[in-house]
Amino acid sequence: RNRAADGRYDIVVIGDSHTQGFNVRSEESFPHQLADMLGMTVYNFGVGGYNIYQYPYLAELAREKFPSVVLLALLPSNDLLRNLPATEYLTGIPGLDLETVPVKTVADRLEHESMSLGDILKSRLAIVSAASYLNHKRTSKDASYHDVGGQAIKKDRVASHQAYNDLSDPVIASSFRNSLAIIDHINSHLQQSGINFGVVILPSKELVLQEWAHANSIPLPDGFHANNEVELINAWLEYLARSGLNFIDATPFVLEAFQTDTASTRIFYPRGDGHPFASGYQSYARAAATLVRKIDQ
Repeated sequence: RNRAADGRYDIVVIGDSHTQGFNVRSEESFPHQLADMLGMTVYNFGVGGYNIYQYPYLAELAREKFPSVVLLALLPSNDLLRNLPATEYLTGIPGLDLETVPVKTVADRLEHESMSLGDILKSRLAIVSAASYLNHKRTSKDASYHDVGGQAIKKDRVASHQAYNDLSDPVIASSFRNSLAIIDHINSHLQQSGINFGVVILPSKELVLQEWAHANSIPLPDGFHANNEVELINAWLEYLARSGLNFIDATPFVLEAFQTDTASTRIFYPRGDGHPFASGYQSYARAAATLVRKIDQ
């Protein structure tokens, strides 16, 4: 997913599948679009399934590309879950509580979200996402889906989203505190190498649908809300501002793109997946480009 640049890149982006660019071709991933917007070389270090507990490892790899800027694309609604045991890259980070936050496995997700392993694998394949694109409309009549203004989203997905973003849950709260310690560690580590660090906060599909519905006076179905994520993102934004870190909230950029696509009857998200199509990744890139320009001032 990367263009050759003689081993050196102006910018490295680390993150999960939203950085890697699920559902789209390599040139439509947001790091690739960011490179086109800025006229710079950008390395895509997005790894599907990774989260905050793997990002110190990616940040270490990023240093080997000798960038001037490293961006972390953070999806708060999904990045707090531990999916791998602690590694050497977590040792020595003060303040981590790895006992309270258990390792989440694929089996845990299958049980919680009522998804088959095939569903998870298929949601990662562009050809199946294309089929989802073509069949998007039929889910409005499917009882297992919420219909938000004609936009379909799985009820099980909404329920798990609410649970994973609940800061009143001791496990989620502990993982959030861990995340702050990890971000501080990454920033300090990169600064020692003279590398600027910035965080791009990405919204979930659930949050985008909620904010779009509110903006257009569309009633939300019973049981649907992303209020826990709103609280979580606000906590992140308050921490980043208080810490003096470079950051940007991509939510307004994503909402603008979603509104434009919806008004033009283009589909922004596949029906069974939280990863957008190309215009969604373009909105991520626009937010990231705004942050890079701010850093370079």
